[in-house]
Amino acid sequence: MSSDKIKDVKLAGEAAADTAREEMEAVKAHIERLVTQHIVPALGRAGGKAGDLTEQAVANARELADHTRNDLAKRTGSHTSWLSIAISGVVGFIIGRMSR
Repeated sequence: MSSDKIKDVKLAGEAAADTAREEMEAVKAHIERLVTQHIVPALGRAGGKAGDLTEQAVANARELADHTRNDLAKRTGSHTSWLSIAISGVVGFIIGRMSR
């Protein structure tokens, strides 16, 4: 090969490398634009929805706990009063028998 052909091949290789570099920069800029315009706002909306759903789930759990606590208090409240009366009666009976 002559030196002119070598120079031509070298120049063609450099031109191809420059073209490839420019195309890669253009693709990179396009991807950055897509991420900024579409993906970031979508992630922000998803985060907001997740926060709302979390707050709603916590509120539902608190409401369920309140209902459960109230139901349990109603059920055990009547049993507790009768149980207290029965225990008092038994203790009174035993103390009465011991005091004779």
